[in-house]
Amino acid sequence: MRIFTKNEANSSVKYYSDKIIGKPITDTEDTNPYVISSLEIVRLKEDEYVVKCIVRIAGNIIYKELENVIRDLNLLHLEEFLSNPDL
Repeated sequence: MRIFTKNEANSSVKYYSDKIIGKPITDTEDTNPYVISSLEIVRLKEDEYVVKCIVRIAGNIIYKELENVIRDLNLLHLEEFLSNPDL
């Protein structure tokens, strides 16, 4: 699980939201995939945050850590983005 600073979390959500929202959180070959509806920043403690990709379905919440969704969707690696947030 990647721990972010507040600025890193905000930058990551801004960059990845349009690339991830609407994409499946489950295996892409699933015939009935759950689709990501939002990215949420969760504060763990002082200046430690995680970013979760959220699916809301039938009153339940399913989530997956941002770095795992990035890997599954074969997007720009998180560490590469964070080292160059001007992308």
